[in-house]
Amino acid sequence: MRGPGMGSVEINDARGPEAFNQLMRLEQESTEIFQVQPNFLPGLLQVEGYAASMIGGIAQLAPGATELTERVGVRMQRARAFESRLKGTRPPRLWAVIDEAAVRRVVGGPAVMREQLDHLVAVSKLDTITLAIVPLGHGAYPGLTGSLEIHQVAEGPAAVFFEGVNGDEIDTDPELVRRHRETVESMLTSAVTGAEATALLESISGSLSS
Repeated sequence: MRGPGMGSVEINDARGPEAFNQLMRLEQESTEIFQVQPNFLPGLLQVEGYAASMIGGIAQLAPGATELTERVGVRMQRARAFESRLKGTRPPRLWAVIDEAAVRRVVGGPAVMREQLDHLVAVSKLDTITLAIVPLGHGAYPGLTGSLEIHQVAEGPAAVFFEGVNGDEIDTDPELVRRHRETVESMLTSAVTGAEATALLESISGSLSS
C-alpha cells in the first residue's frame, strides 16, 4: 500500500533496508513520535559510547571494525539531527516508553552508562519529550513483543516502524497505526513519567561505580 504525500516525505510500505531508509526520512519531518523500547534505549537519544557498545554487542562486531564505525556514524548523525530539531522553532513531540531493564543494563561500562543516563535526564526535562519507564514490578505488558515507532507528520497519515531480527518493516495502514498508538498510550498510564522518571534515572546513574 502506498501512503499519500506526507509533507515533503513520501512513504511506501516496505521491508528491509528500504524501511529503515524511509524511517530516517520520517525522523526529519515527524511532528509526533511514539516509541516502545523494551530492550535498549531509543536510538535518537543515544550517546556515542552507548551506541557503539550496543550495536557492537548485538551485531557481534569488534571495536574498531569498519562496519561498526559506519553504523555508529549513522546512528550519531540521526541523533544529532534530532537534537537539532529539538532546539528548533518547531520541535517534534516525543513519547518514549522504555523498560526499566533497559535503563538498568550497564552498556559500555559504568562511565559510558552514566553519560547515557545523564543525557536522558537532560532531555527528559524538555517540554516536548516524555520518557515513560515501565517498572520491573509491572510484569508482562504488550511492549515486550519488540521495538516499534509511530511517526505522525503535519500533513498526511502516520506510519508505524517495526525493528526486528528478521528485518525492519514500515506500514501506513491506518487501522494498524491506530491500534499500536492506542497500545502505546495505554502503556503510558502505567509507566513512571515526569519528575519521578527523572529521579529514577538520576538514582541509577549515581549508583554506578567508577
